[in-house]
Amino acid sequence: MNRLFVILLVFSIFNIHVTARDRNGKEYADFTYGVEWGYVGTFHTAYRYVFFPPEGYRVDTRGSRLGLAHNADMYVHAGWNMNRHWNMSLYLGYEGIGDIHKAIPVSLRFTRYFGKDPLKDRWLAFADMGSGICIKRPVQEILSGKIGGGYRISLSRTTKLDFLVSARMTYTHPQVTYDKEVISHDMVRRNNAYASALSLGISLTF
Repeated sequence: MNRLFVILLVFSIFNIHVTARDRNGKEYADFTYGVEWGYVGTFHTAYRYVFFPPEGYRVDTRGSRLGLAHNADMYVHAGWNMNRHWNMSLYLGYEGIGDIHKAIPVSLRFTRYFGKDPLKDRWLAFADMGSGICIKRPVQEILSGKIGGGYRISLSRTTKLDFLVSARMTYTHPQVTYDKEVISHDMVRRNNAYASALSLGISLTF
């Protein structure tokens, strides 16, 4: 991952434009793309499981737990600068969800940039929502939402470096175990969980 970051940083240097404006006089590019890395700390999980163990009786259990689980995430993104203040981007990534499982999320993010000059450093706020799949058997859908903010360093007209902090909620479907045995998915009627997390990240956008 460090090697990838160095390659992207070198690419960004070659991507710097000599002039601040394009032929249309804009201070920003119409379309954007980039990568994002982050640390994710999941601090709370709430769950409900309904299943039938091998003995045949019905089990309905629910609860919650506090505790910090450490994960990382990585995304590629492509988007559109609607104007100097707003960007809409599609994100595709790979992430860990607490101690539950890994996932491939897809989300749509709207970002608001503060300050009038896109060529200067400025603050930002964002919100995104999306879906994805669990990396487990069987594959099941996840839902996620995220709000956050950060600070953007303008390296050039088209190259930006963002430092980000956010809070997120993920709705997912863990694997169910009972007496240390994995319950077959055919015997599971409900395996819902909500994971709450805070994250710190860095994004390089071209």
